[in-house]
Amino acid sequence: MRTSTQPPRAPQAVVQPPQPPESSFGRTLGEVVANYRMLGWRVNVTEQGVLLPLGPTTTALVMPARIGSAVLAELRARMLAGPTLVIPSPQENWLFLAELVALLPAQLRTPSEIRFVKSPSSIVLPPTMTPYGRVRWANAPSFSRHWLPPFTAVLAVARTIASSAN
Repeated sequence: MRTSTQPPRAPQAVVQPPQPPESSFGRTLGEVVANYRMLGWRVNVTEQGVLLPLGPTTTALVMPARIGSAVLAELRARMLAGPTLVIPSPQENWLFLAELVALLPAQLRTPSEIRFVKSPSSIVLPPTMTPYGRVRWANAPSFSRHWLPPFTAVLAVARTIASSAN
């Protein structure tokens, strides 16, 4: 057996891409807006807060927190979790951003507890303050994954969770 006389090597640091903090996605409003724009999001800052206009291929599903938390867990298990917001209100809601990858029927059927939000609507982003508290991320967007999950996948999971919750 051969022994080495060299001192042990210090572990090398692993360089990770910057990850946004779950709570604010930046320290100042300027940093927050810059981070959103780095993701390719065309956000607007208004008196109502930081707004993301939904485009022709971007949509959202809004649902009560009790359904939303289960939907996010299932999407994570399927490696399909995308940006998910917690919107404070008397009955807290979760909002899932998604990509429209196909034409949708004129009459989209969703469970009564789930709302479909599409263009030309805008959604609020952190650090917007509502009368019920600050908007926050349940699942923050990632600088390393600039994508949104397919709307059909999020809707399918939400339908399954909502039907089993009733």
